[in-house]
Amino acid sequence: MGIFDKDYFFLYPTLNDRIPALTPDRDTERKRYRTEVMLFGSKPLIFYNRIWKRAKEDGKIISTPVNPPPDVLFDALDLVVCERIARKLNDMEIPNLAIQPAIFIDHKDEWHEYYWFLTFTQSFDCWDRERSTYDPEPYGQTFGATYYSVHTYSLNDKLLRETPLTHRRLFKMGGAELDMIVAHKSIVDLFRVKGVDIVPIADYGVNYPKL
Repeated sequence: MGIFDKDYFFLYPTLNDRIPALTPDRDTERKRYRTEVMLFGSKPLIFYNRIWKRAKEDGKIISTPVNPPPDVLFDALDLVVCERIARKLNDMEIPNLAIQPAIFIDHKDEWHEYYWFLTFTQSFDCWDRERSTYDPEPYGQTFGATYYSVHTYSLNDKLLRETPLTHRRLFKMGGAELDMIVAHKSIVDLFRVKGVDIVPIADYGVNYPKL
């Protein structure tokens, strides 16, 4: 185990049908909103509840989603957060993080306009290839970066020592098949809300199942 492994946590969605799982509308889907900053004045990103939308289309009956919706919602592994959290993150001036306006349209077609999407324009590949376990054959390559299917994580001590804390409080994990969002212990309590599983990096794939 590395010296930083206990300091960091993965954030990912709780498996619960009552918690909205987001899907973008057609206009949002056409944008590269997960990796690029939208132009000033662009319309907000718009999301629906994927679980409810599919159930309605298929004529299935599922549990009614929680109301009001949680302070943190997930679009796959990306975060949509309420204004309270967005303001605190904005004050931290986290590198490579853009906080973009978003709207969630719930199962009753009610618009919730107080959300913000967290866009990471760059990821941070900081997992240790010696101590982590992963498939030796790359999962894939994109824009010159190589990605692996990682089973357990340990972080790169040297790289984290050389990186100021202000630059690694919150980031998207690079070099891995699942680009999960990672939070430092100093800010992880911001995300201790309904619908978020907070998993110590050292526990991922060991005491907590691999996604």
